Amino acid sequence: MPQEYQLPDRVYKYPFELIMLAYERRFPTCAMIPAFLGSETIYEHKSKDGAVHVIERRCKIDVEAPYLLKKVCGADYVYFNQRNSLNLRNRTLNIVATNETFNNRVKIKEECSYKPHPDNEEWTIFTQRATLNIISFFGIEAQVEKLGIKAYHKNIKKGKEIIMYYINELKTEGVTTAPRWVQPDNVESESDSECDSFASADDDSRLEDVADDYKLDSDYINTHLGELNPMEECSIIQLAKRMKQTFDKIPDERVLLRFLRARNFDIEKTREMLIKSMAWRKQFNIDAHLDIWSPPPIIEKYLPGGWHRNDKDGRPVYILRLGHLDIKGMLRAVGEDALLRYALYICEQGIQKTNATAQISSWTLLIDLEGLNLRHLWAPARIAMRRFTEVMEQNYPETLGVVLIVQAPRLFPLAWTLVKSFINENTRRKCLVYGGNDYLEDDGIHSYIHREDIPDFLGGPCPCNIECNGLVPREDYTRSTEDVLEKEAGLQSLYKNCTLKKGEFHEVQVEADVDGVITWDFDCVLGELQFSVSHRTFSQPQCNSSLAGLVEMAGITYSTTPSPTDSYTDKIVEDSTVCSYLEGDSVQGSYYVSKPGTYVLSWGNATPPANPSTKSTFLYSIEMIEPKDYAGSVSSLTSSFSNLSSAGSSWNSSSVASWNSMVSR
Repeated sequence: MPQEYQLPDRVYKYPFELIMLAYERRFPTCAMIPAFLGSETIYEHKSKDGAVHVIERRCKIDVEAPYLLKKVCGADYVYFNQRNSLNLRNRTLNIVATNETFNNRVKIKEECSYKPHPDNEEWTIFTQRATLNIISFFGIEAQVEKLGIKAYHKNIKKGKEIIMYYINELKTEGVTTAPRWVQPDNVESESDSECDSFASADDDSRLEDVADDYKLDSDYINTHLGELNPMEECSIIQLAKRMKQTFDKIPDERVLLRFLRARNFDIEKTREMLIKSMAWRKQFNIDAHLDIWSPPPIIEKYLPGGWHRNDKDGRPVYILRLGHLDIKGMLRAVGEDALLRYALYICEQGIQKTNATAQISSWTLLIDLEGLNLRHLWAPARIAMRRFTEVMEQNYPETLGVVLIVQAPRLFPLAWTLVKSFINENTRRKCLVYGGNDYLEDDGIHSYIHREDIPDFLGGPCPCNIECNGLVPREDYTRSTEDVLEKEAGLQSLYKNCTLKKGEFHEVQVEADVDGVITWDFDCVLGELQFSVSHRTFSQPQCNSSLAGLVEMAGITYSTTPSPTDSYTDKIVEDSTVCSYLEGDSVQGSYYVSKPGTYVLSWGNATPPANPSTKSTFLYSIEMIEPKDYAGSVSSLTSSFSNLSSAGSSWNSSSVASWNSMVSR
């Protein structure tokens, strides 16, 4: 399938006639293009009045290719035919170049034009496009295409430099202007149709005759998008044209570039992603989100986040003090939809801020993890975060420039293991993690944020008005844990419901290897509970027949009572402590496995005799993080992030309590 490449229009702030003087100096050879070995004229025509000059050259090119590839092809050089049609009356130069070498296997066609700028006739605009169609090439078509694209892009970058080089050369010679063509006296002019008859038959697709309502010039790119390579510039134009085939109004070039980067500049994949995002924005009226939606008072008071100055690259900085966020309280007070709308609200603010500054299309996210605990790992919160992340990545790709994670606690590697699976790899690469006070070191966040803009809560001099107001009061809850779980089918399968009469208990056996992590999450819905974690040792090998009736799911074995025939010893793993919990308590905990074997998580009805309720009801979920997954997460952090600091290395059996629980009341 032919590949088409169109570059942004290039604008020279010089008259057409002076540009033509500079252009002709490129022939017969050009020292600035070493691969251009020379050219010979094979056809030339000049009109009697001097207005039209058509010249065709055979150009010799030294292709940069591996020796073996040249050997296979049987050619050290390639030849191109270039036909230039200059019309001084109309002030246009049309160029068509086609390959002579291997033209039965590869079709290359480049079309260019110089003409006065439509908004300023004293300027010249240059337009360029090319097509590459590899029919067959000794079975190495893909390699040839890559080499061709690489060589083409390399020469494109030099194009403007060469013209400007010869413009400056003319200036040193005292030539700063060139006269326009004037009809000579007593010389009959050829008609335009006669002039066109000297052009090649291939010129019927010249650029100035092509209907094209989308234009993009290199000056605009340099001003608003920054420095891009030719492939990136070409991709923006191709995507815009493909989108205009379907839509009258399309997003601006900043948006196109962000979506292209998210799909590695694959035009069709980007187009598909962009169309879905445009439909989503229309369905939910996102363009008006900042005008028609306001954060609920609960979010404004208890969500500790806000915008704070700019980083060293000029990107806006958003600070989220995640360790002080009561995510469970938020979900029970305002719900997932309100939090998602707030996330969209922040993203739209970010877009608004970046659009106000040239060459800025992303912002910096600073996440403070001081206070991070197991409460933040509540499964519904992780499900909500996954949804938020999916929406952000599908509709706001490449809006994060860098993510600075500071004051990462020892819990961080476990938290990262649980959430990293739904974070895009491109986003993960942008994360920089600092444990303890390492963010204050010379290679800390000062590398990204000016010292005078470091917020005061991180030891900097800049006042920061982001408030941390603690937990959301229970009286503000509008939904129970059961309500939160019922909304998500996946959570219903993840959580189990258990009711115990007085004197009854419920056990879950987990087979664990060294360096694995057992995590649990349970809510005491009714009555009171006792909870413990024990290591179980069997006096004789365990027989499968003695475990009849057990249910196994996701590698975890559930049982209401152990078989009385089993002979075992239970050792509670932390100072023989048995914890008691009251109705309404929410508990999240973890245990780092230092000794392999069977571990038992046990709940018992602890309702006192004076309580009229004879039952205890609770919801629970257990996850076993395998050593390979947990260790892999830590090692990936170490290798992928420039500053892991002590966050990963400090999580081990000697520096962390063997097991711990976080209770919310």
